[in-house]
Amino acid sequence: MKNKILAAILGFFVIGLFYATGFTKKGLIYVIGLCVASWVLTTFISPGIGLLINIAGAYLGYKFAEETNNSNDVNE
Repeated sequence: MKNKILAAILGFFVIGLFYATGFTKKGLIYVIGLCVASWVLTTFISPGIGLLINIAGAYLGYKFAEETNNSNDVNE
């Protein structure tokens, strides 16, 4: 069972999404996608808009942990 609060906090730092997804292909794709999006937005638009990527990472971390917990409940 994954801690949803910890997943959201670690997700705020995008790389922490690996905790929430369990080092899966899905997690790798999301982390790389968010890192690229963050780099593009902060470089070409505004450094402040990178905060949106961090918030999206926190939401995804929470969501992935919740999905993991729900799938574990079904298996038990």
